Amino acid sequence: DQGGEEGGVSPSRHFAGGHRQQSHHIMAKLEEADPRWKVKDLGDAGKNVNGWHWTENDCLPWFKEKFEAQFNGDDNKVLEAEVEGGSGLKGELVCYKLETCTGEAHINRRKGNKVMVIYEMEVKIKWKATVRDAAGEEVSSSKGTYNIPCLDTVDAIDEFEISVKFNKDNDATTLANTFGKKQGSPRVRAMIVETIKTLQQEAGVGQKIPKDGSSTPSPAAAAAPAAAPAAPKPAADAAPKPAASSSSSSSGNNADAITIKVQFTAPAKEVYECFTVPQRVMAYTQSKCEMSTTPGSKISLFDGSITGECVSATANEKLVWLWRQSAWPEGKMSTVTITFEQSGSGSTEVVLKQTGVPSQDVHGNSNMREVVEQGWKRNVFDRIKMVFGYGNPQFS
Repeated sequence: DQGGEEGGVSPSRHFAGGHRQQSHHIMAKLEEADPRWKVKDLGDAGKNVNGWHWTENDCLPWFKEKFEAQFNGDDNKVLEAEVEGGSGLKGELVCYKLETCTGEAHINRRKGNKVMVIYEMEVKIKWKATVRDAAGEEVSSSKGTYNIPCLDTVDAIDEFEISVKFNKDNDATTLANTFGKKQGSPRVRAMIVETIKTLQQEAGVGQKIPKDGSSTPSPAAAAAPAAAPAAPKPAADAAPKPAASSSSSSSGNNADAITIKVQFTAPAKEVYECFTVPQRVMAYTQSKCEMSTTPGSKISLFDGSITGECVSATANEKLVWLWRQSAWPEGKMSTVTITFEQSGSGSTEVVLKQTGVPSQDVHGNSNMREVVEQGWKRNVFDRIKMVFGYGNPQFS
């Protein structure tokens, strides 16, 4: 096969996990709640009262179903237009088969009021193009495939690679191939983007969905690990919760230092990736991030509330970062060292040491060490456990 490419460079594929079994479902109408990602209220005795804890729902079947509706059928015309160039010719594009839709796609909901769609999929669509003259006579026809190797949430919603493959590339197919590539692939891109936006709207992305009588934290307060405790507590429980077991501890004699030890029921490699692979980080932070293991590269968490730099990285063993919160005094930087030690049973002990935490922020808050410590415990360690199932939360 010969062909061309339309679009940007595909980002690295990092999303963990294997492909899921496919099944057909009935799609919900746009204005109706879809039971496939509706969080069940388990009641006072349940484990997810008012949808407060993290939930994750598989929406890959929804994507497959929607794409099948858009890109299947021998008479499924997705584009009819004049051929570019002023030749007077008219082109027709039919996307007649969704050949592949595999990967991972999830709707994550936290705190009962914030929803995020995270996906990484491979999509292949078979197409056929026909070009006719003003009299309606066929002058060129061709078939091919639109290959989308990595449709994911790392880049902007419309920045994904589309590789256009032609079944034949000769004088008889040139006009149709050009129409399929130059005019057809932008149309397919627009249809996919619209599908993603539809899912985001149906799932409630960017909307607050409070339960009656429940509090509704702001997105900023929910995102920033050092801005506030992760969940509102009754007054009697307002003080930071002490560690539940010997698997976690904090330093108590160095005013600008923090030490936390946490056990995860997962191999060191998987836990390490929760701090280094962007899509894994976004899964539990529910916000944009920049992560790298290249020394000198920038890191960013919680939509830029935390910024810094990777100093060094030893795969599955150790990370050293320069790290600061946006509300810290200008130029103030701390050093974070995270070590990963796997035991014979397959679990991993993570030890985090952070030095150089300022005594107060620019707003005059003087409990920075406590705020940062609780941010790590509740907004990072506990969330990793809840999202990936690496043990029971200890601090939330």
